[in-house]
Amino acid sequence: MDWVPLASLLLLLLLVPGVPSVPSQAGSRGYPQLHRKSQFTKPVCTQPVYNWCSSWENSRICETDKECSALWRTLDVPPVSVKLFYEALCPGCRSFLSMMLFPTWVLLGDNVMNVTLVPFGNAKETEVNGTWEFTCQHGELECELNMVQTCVLYLLGREFPNAFAVVNCMMSAADQENSLEPCLKIYVPDISVDDIMKCVTGPQGKKLMHENAMMTNHLSPPHTYTPWILVEESHLENPVELLDTVCHLYQGEVPDICKRNTFPIIR
Repeated sequence: MDWVPLASLLLLLLLVPGVPSVPSQAGSRGYPQLHRKSQFTKPVCTQPVYNWCSSWENSRICETDKECSALWRTLDVPPVSVKLFYEALCPGCRSFLSMMLFPTWVLLGDNVMNVTLVPFGNAKETEVNGTWEFTCQHGELECELNMVQTCVLYLLGREFPNAFAVVNCMMSAADQENSLEPCLKIYVPDISVDDIMKCVTGPQGKKLMHENAMMTNHLSPPHTYTPWILVEESHLENPVELLDTVCHLYQGEVPDICKRNTFPIIR
């Protein structure tokens, strides 16, 4: 609105040396007299909150230089890569994703931990008449759920927090087969089951699943079980060590959850 910059301009004019001060008027409600700015007058922060870290000068004037410095350091540091190769009906995969991976990601955030989900696991693929067919360790339902989650990740890829939340919702549901619709309604109500199923039943779904198969089958060393967890491309043998490992590897300002851990953070 036009009056906001005008008000700021008037305030600056009143603080400039040589501009007469405005005396308070009798009968006013105690508005203080504005004096000319002296050489010792402290600069006034006139920036909105979202601009406090836009420059060093703004952070100094608004007295947020310490907080902004921590933010700038964090933004300059890449997040730790965590990749999960899993399958939808694997009990260990469900437990790890819902009880360790998702909570750890929520605690640390995108700036610290970058998660990649690859639903395929121990499935097998074969090419039949120019199209890919899949068989899964836990049967046809698992193949369908793998495909559903793959399409969720694909269609919501630009909104990964929502995609991850939907996958976590499905993996933690007692009835995974019927979990897609309620999970979508909670996290992305503008996306329908039909939107996802068009991907699942069409050529796009098989193409995406083939890409998951390629990523899984070309792991080095190859995976021998699921869940198969890579942290910075190195296999994490003990899933319980996920939080500790990410905290150790991250080179930026570590979150408080890392500082409160029982081990000293090694740099």
